[in-house]
Amino acid sequence: MKTRIAILAAVAVATAFGQTARPAFEVATIRPVEVTPQTLRPGGHSGMRVDAQRVDIGMMPLLTLICDAYGLRPYQVSAPDWLKSTLFDIQGTIPKGVSPDRLPEMLQSLLEERFGLKTHHESKDQAVYALVVAKDGPKMKQSEPDTSEIPPGPDGQAAPSMSIPTLQGEVKMSKGPQGIVLEMPGKEITGKIRATPTQAKGSEPRRLHLESSGLTMKSLAALLSVGVLDKPVVDMTNLKGGYEVAVDLSEFEAMGVVRTSMSFLPIGGPGDGGGDRGAAAVASDPSGSALRASITKLGLALDARKLPLDLLVVDHMEKMPTEN
Repeated sequence: MKTRIAILAAVAVATAFGQTARPAFEVATIRPVEVTPQTLRPGGHSGMRVDAQRVDIGMMPLLTLICDAYGLRPYQVSAPDWLKSTLFDIQGTIPKGVSPDRLPEMLQSLLEERFGLKTHHESKDQAVYALVVAKDGPKMKQSEPDTSEIPPGPDGQAAPSMSIPTLQGEVKMSKGPQGIVLEMPGKEITGKIRATPTQAKGSEPRRLHLESSGLTMKSLAALLSVGVLDKPVVDMTNLKGGYEVAVDLSEFEAMGVVRTSMSFLPIGGPGDGGGDRGAAAVASDPSGSALRASITKLGLALDARKLPLDLLVVDHMEKMPTEN
């Protein structure tokens, strides 16, 4: 009887371990990509497509793959510079019974098994902007998340939309009468963000107006860390719940977002290098930026500090994967 109980206990432990073990792709094909005018043409193989059986990743830098696999931003990873410019196409088959939600774990397995990735964590002081409450207190209205429907176009038809799969969830982008609406997946940046371009006034540059209802301060800090400023932003407001938030970005600051999302391009992004000029302007005089003025109106401030942040340090990684 004791032997039978011991066997059943061993089976239970093995079953539980099998349920929590990190999954891996059933089959994965990895091919290096060279950046050329042909690979950058509109409609080329880039981005990510995910369904219940497969994932198709095109022109993805190794650094981006590491960030997506471990749920990190580039400033949270200490790695050699060549990881930013070494691109791969990856097609993977998701095992039966495994949810696509576990795709980051499958990527971790792929990076470790095929590229020999070895890492460790360490805490290191980094230059950041602390998002804090200004001395006169917050000037934002607390609200619930935006659950309103996007109104139809002038012809009464539904607003054109598209879904962008990411490892953090699916982002839905719709074009409505008031501009573009991004419905975020809710893991890092939560809720709907409405983006409306504004016309230039006199000598002022064009701006991009962003507004959201029910945006948390953690989400706002994450949003500002996406290439808008020259340093990552850490929420230190201690404000709970969601707020009515509106900010303006100059065209250079908006280009910084594009530059970050397309950091593998030879020039850092499309256009005439506006992202470079914008980043330099914000770094040299952040108090004069359109974003800084918006933050001040919200009763908040961006305070330059050095804070200890957790880093994922890449100790070893092969430049080419093992054979498919």
